[in-house]
Amino acid sequence: MDLERDYGLTVSSLQSHAGGFATDGWVADEQWFVKVWKEGEQPIGLELLGELRALGLPVVEPVRTVQGELSAMNGDRPYAVFPYVQGRTATWDDWRVAAGALRQVHEVPLEVDLPAADVSEPWISELGRNLHHPWIADRADDVAAAIARLDGVRARLEPVRDVVCHTDMHGLNLLIDDAGEIAAILDWENAVIGPREFDVWVGADGNELGAFLGEYGADDLDLDHLEFALLARGLRDMSARVLNAVDRPGVDTWGFDRIARLDTDLDVFRAYCS
Repeated sequence: MDLERDYGLTVSSLQSHAGGFATDGWVADEQWFVKVWKEGEQPIGLELLGELRALGLPVVEPVRTVQGELSAMNGDRPYAVFPYVQGRTATWDDWRVAAGALRQVHEVPLEVDLPAADVSEPWISELGRNLHHPWIADRADDVAAAIARLDGVRARLEPVRDVVCHTDMHGLNLLIDDAGEIAAILDWENAVIGPREFDVWVGADGNELGAFLGEYGADDLDLDHLEFALLARGLRDMSARVLNAVDRPGVDTWGFDRIARLDTDLDVFRAYCS
């Protein structure tokens, strides 16, 4: 990448930094974070970040290029530059501040240009056509049953209150400052306008689900939307790994394990549903 050509930035050091499932990351001079999308991936929603920050959310806006664009090209791979925010990624010990951040997101007015939540889940349908894949073939019946259950829940969904949904408020997307507060909420590529339940499900991945929901202020959630969100996330994460042949252990951790505890999680959520 040519930061001077594209951004007018002269840097002396470039250190590798943990990226995401579809990106690589670099830190330049402890001042800039450079996000490079992997081959075949494209940046989505960069213009949204300024809108969210204007609404008071702790969001990091991308730096514009010398041409006024929000990203540039590094060969065949797009990249963007952000101010580097000091902080650590959240763990489940940070459940209290994470729940507060989620509540803050859901309280912002619906004044941003975002797509509506889509429950069609095409990648899960594709997973259903690949039950012979060696990573899941021995449990193909379990996968097929989970997909059938998802289809059944989808048919029951009724309209509920919509909010701005991040849809991936996991620890890697939350930066915590030295005071233990949220420094930044990252990675808004999959944000939508949709039911709160499409965010709140994330509490089930930690060990303090009831306390998380209490801190969030949950008291009138919809159980069908929660069931759909929990099932869809497990199947979607399984599909991403199976169809791209990456992260074999994650098929269990983020797929089968989530699906196996679905009803136990729903029992906890039920007390917070209308």
